[in-house]
Amino acid sequence: MIRSLLLFAFGYIILEMILLISLGRAIGLLPTLLLVLGAGFVGAWLARREGLRSAMRMRSQMAAGAMPAAELTDGLLIGLAAVLLIIPGVLGDVIGIALLLPPARAFIRRSLAAKFDKAATFSRFTVDEGGRAMHTPRGDQIIDARVIETRVVEE
Repeated sequence: MIRSLLLFAFGYIILEMILLISLGRAIGLLPTLLLVLGAGFVGAWLARREGLRSAMRMRSQMAAGAMPAAELTDGLLIGLAAVLLIIPGVLGDVIGIALLLPPARAFIRRSLAAKFDKAATFSRFTVDEGGRAMHTPRGDQIIDARVIETRVVEE
């Protein structure tokens, strides 16, 4: 896990360097610096605006008694975008600004939910008309069981 993470970080840094050098050669040093710095400033402004919007939606969801799952995910994605925009680089700026756009965050949120839905094991516990409890995990078979004895033991 750590090895693959280090390989990813190393590859990302190399790719950022290649993109910065290529962009610098194509448009020049000063325009490249202005582009990277400008993206950082615009991204910081967008991150602040979207972060405040997400916090307000989270507050209203919690006041209504609902779990603000989408707003929490948005907050994490906005935080990731802010980090990517702080680190100088072309690829990080593009990804960071994309994460600040609500449609992109909604797409990522749905993709993450689908991925975790497949990975998570959920089950259902029901009671039929005869009073028998049935536990129905996804894709598994139903096993009928009844509780014979229950008691609390104090130590």
